[in-house]
Amino acid sequence: MQPAFRHAAPAAALRTAAAFSSSALRTQALAAAAPARLGDPLHSVDTPSLIVDLDVFERNCLKLRSVMDAYPSVSIRPHAKAHKCPQLAQMQLRLLGPAAVGVCCQKPLEQLAVTAQQWGTSIDVLVEINAGQDRCGVDTPGQAARLAEHISRLSSQLNGSVNFKGIQAYHGGLQHVRDPQQRAAAVQRVVAKAAAAVDAINKKAGLKCQLVTGGGSGTYRLEAASGVFNEVQPGSFAFGDADYARNLQLGGQQGEWQQSLWVLTQVMSVSAARACAVVDAGLKAVSLDSGPPVLLETPNVAAGLVAPPPGSNSSSSCSSSGPSSSSSGNACGQLPAVSFEGVEFQNGGDEHGKLLWPQAIPQLPPQLPSLGTKLLLQPGHCDPTANMYDSIVAEREGTVVAVWPVAGRGPGL
Repeated sequence: MQPAFRHAAPAAALRTAAAFSSSALRTQALAAAAPARLGDPLHSVDTPSLIVDLDVFERNCLKLRSVMDAYPSVSIRPHAKAHKCPQLAQMQLRLLGPAAVGVCCQKPLEQLAVTAQQWGTSIDVLVEINAGQDRCGVDTPGQAARLAEHISRLSSQLNGSVNFKGIQAYHGGLQHVRDPQQRAAAVQRVVAKAAAAVDAINKKAGLKCQLVTGGGSGTYRLEAASGVFNEVQPGSFAFGDADYARNLQLGGQQGEWQQSLWVLTQVMSVSAARACAVVDAGLKAVSLDSGPPVLLETPNVAAGLVAPPPGSNSSSSCSSSGPSSSSSGNACGQLPAVSFEGVEFQNGGDEHGKLLWPQAIPQLPPQLPSLGTKLLLQPGHCDPTANMYDSIVAEREGTVVAVWPVAGRGPGL
């Protein structure tokens, strides 16, 4: 993180101006190459494209707000690394209400302190503890206390440019523990670590730990109810993905969040002999780190995926409910005689994905989708999938309402 070049040498200033010019040109190029226009139905959007169903996105945000109403002393800090999109961040903060306190990022302490001092401002910082994932954070309560003391000394040296605020105690691995009882037991161990760090900071460093933050889309309820955490950091909840959908809830049902993020793809080749349809979404379009994407099984006109039959009025004859619609009915343009139930996605390379009907071999399916058929894939992992795209197509009831840049695309956010 670097401040603006207020006292830059001429050459540096020219380089900075050139960078801004290049950024502006890139923005113009992205706009010219947008995969869709306002008012387009999904079946006319270029592929592969990243799609967000805004109705479902909003429902997920409102659900989180409703759940967190039971914990009035706990704030929500939704992370932005999933969508990396300012428009969606603003929507999140508006829908989550007064409990939402911003988005989170991570930068080295000294770098933040110097930058804050140069800009004449002050930044609250947290001590990260190793909550059990063994990737970052101090390992012991004593180390947490010593680091908090270091922040306090640095604050004195740099005129309050950084201030110790509390601790970060996030365990990403627990977000995908499938069994709810096992998930709860694991979170209790994190809660104990956080409580021990708070106690050490208060007693050994003589500092007040005002904030204890952590939790994600899979565990946020547990941290909120712990009595130790007073902030949670879910982010993927707004999108959902196939990995989170495999989490079991206390009642035994799968998944807590509806799917709002999809990858739009189209059939580019079919083989009856192999019971296979090839789509144009490969390794460059969907992340496979958390497993393959899952195909939406019922594409139809109501979801905007299939062009209505000639002469029909789809707007009056179909009840729309967005890409996640599971309504059927040939009157609304349901793909005839093609069953997508149980179809598996297999990686076919950078630009190819294979849809397989393994249960149909050796008896072939009655019909494979035709060339050009548009389909929706539920990503296995929403965050890295969104990071593959320059833009995200926002839609309601199968119609494009906006195309926004994924402004934070890249490895640094």
